[in-house]
Amino acid sequence: MDILADKETGILHHTVQVVQVHEQDINDDIVVDANAGRVDSNLKLAPDGHTVLVPQPSDDPNDPLNWSSTKKHALLIVLSITAGLGDYSSAAGIPLIMSQGLEWNKTPAKVNETGNLNVLMVAIGGLFWIIVSTWWGRGPALFWSTLTGCVFTIACAVTHNYSVYYGFRVLMGFSFCAFQIVGLACIKDMFYFHEHARKIGIWTYGVFLTPYLAPMFSNFIIAGTHGRWRVAFWLVFAVGALDLILILLISDETYYDRTIPRNKQPPRPKTFKGRMSRLIGIWQIQNHNAAGFYHLSHAVTRLVKTFLKPIMIPCMIY
Repeated sequence: MDILADKETGILHHTVQVVQVHEQDINDDIVVDANAGRVDSNLKLAPDGHTVLVPQPSDDPNDPLNWSSTKKHALLIVLSITAGLGDYSSAAGIPLIMSQGLEWNKTPAKVNETGNLNVLMVAIGGLFWIIVSTWWGRGPALFWSTLTGCVFTIACAVTHNYSVYYGFRVLMGFSFCAFQIVGLACIKDMFYFHEHARKIGIWTYGVFLTPYLAPMFSNFIIAGTHGRWRVAFWLVFAVGALDLILILLISDETYYDRTIPRNKQPPRPKTFKGRMSRLIGIWQIQNHNAAGFYHLSHAVTRLVKTFLKPIMIPCMIY
């Protein structure tokens, strides 16, 4: 494969023919056909005039690659906040175990079991939401994971029963964790390959900062309210509710199958009602095959194939 790069900048110059690859082939070998000489002048380039756009965008304004920079980056901020909810909701409960133990007459170690299982479900839940986002869509995964997480947080804040708190604490982790993983898929949907590193870096801030911010806020709350630990969960709910409002105001379905011709793409109404149908998943159900979404069995199979790749085995052992 002959690819020429600028020796100083490392930016690819257009001496390579880019081949569109359907997302369903992601687990197969990706072949880039490089021909000698100059590529077709119709190949779309970045504004700098020499960086090849990968993937090549379609001519459809509904293609997320063609969305305005403002819309893309507003959604990136929403994704970054959502990505932080999993660790924020988990870490917020760490300083609360002493106050909870006094209320429920249990040892701190016993109360801490709820946090341990919550963290475990942050990991396991991510696998579930990968399948949901692949089969049903990014929009429904974003909306329903945040909504259910907020509901479970309210339950944790109002209950006076340890067992009930235990159960809903686990479900919080299962729901809020979704976009610690699925956010990467949305970034790939909206941004070109040469933009990924910087956009992923922005998204990562939400994941890395919240485990440190949450215990700090909860400690201040415990100290300032003389052990009223439920206030900390109301703060978690407030952050989740704010994120949910931003999702309703800004977010949209980012998955787009560019192997489907523009004239066969299902319509995406730009009205508020149309966008809501894409967020709650009605549009995806009505246009599942036409929009190129995976079937459930394929969504599960591709995840299993990923886990069976040799590189995954030492990672999981570690």
